[in-house]
Amino acid sequence: MEMADEKSPMWLRILEIIFGIIVLVLGAYAIIYPRAALAVLIVLLAIALIILGIAEFVRVFTRGISGWQRLLSLIVSIIAIILAILVLVNPIIYGSLTLIYLLGLALIFAGIASAARGTAGSIVVGVIGIILGFAVVVYPPLGLGVAVILLAVALILFGLEAIASGIAGRWV
Repeated sequence: MEMADEKSPMWLRILEIIFGIIVLVLGAYAIIYPRAALAVLIVLLAIALIILGIAEFVRVFTRGISGWQRLLSLIVSIIAIILAILVLVNPIIYGSLTLIYLLGLALIFAGIASAARGTAGSIVVGVIGIILGFAVVVYPPLGLGVAVILLAVALILFGLEAIASGIAGRWV
């Protein structure tokens, strides 16, 4: 039995290609104007911290959690809201540093997780991630560059994927 061709409708494919081109251009824009890309990342960080703070505050009033969990949620919500306010008030200092330290910690933990797989390749990648994570934390300007590069690469890859999916008419 032959499967039917499950390609997307033409209008959806065209929209996907247009979306891919827009995201690809945003990736190039991030490379050309790294300060603007960094500003966007800092604004998104502030928004994420506000959402986290509100979500944790709401969790304080949830049934079925113990007293220490309520206290921990309250503490996390207060810290997230205060940090969000600091990021919004002085994005250059607090926003950049928070973004850098979160990126550094993420690279360290991702490096540990990769190295824990135990294959030669994953150990090498893990060690590189750990070293890069510590370098980002110790030398913040490196962290800013790494954050912008990661954003640009991610946008370019997502854009290329959307364009390829639109051309093929299915997810690639």
